[in-house]
Amino acid sequence: MKKLYFSLMIIFLLGACSYQESTKEVSEEIVLSTSIFSSSKNNAVIDEKEMKESIKTYLNTNEDLSNISDQFEEMMDSDQQLTKAEAKKLEQLNNLVKENDRNFSTYISHNTLPEGYKKESERISRFITGSNQILDELD
Repeated sequence: MKKLYFSLMIIFLLGACSYQESTKEVSEEIVLSTSIFSSSKNNAVIDEKEMKESIKTYLNTNEDLSNISDQFEEMMDSDQQLTKAEAKKLEQLNNLVKENDRNFSTYISHNTLPEGYKKESERISRFITGSNQILDELD
């Protein structure tokens, strides 16, 4: 009988600890990345190396912002109410996503890109911007 009681206590404690850890993960502070794609170049000739880095930066920034957005989604999916500060961060996040898309679009349209990069860069920009707009509308 003592073994049964002891076993049930252990299971109960492990279950309680597990619940507490999962709740803690969701409520951790969300830190916004302030780094987005930007370039001051206008009417410049962009070489292939710089263009590859620009595309990489744009896509990596979009992924980072998307990961932060996922954290907000997890909070809302767990029926946790956003505080005013968290709601403001979510709004800032949405603005950063839009600004990141706008900056890249401006960069590729106002500069001379290497041969073969114009069409694909525009395709990447349209795809990511469109995806972000759809996600924004769904939220």
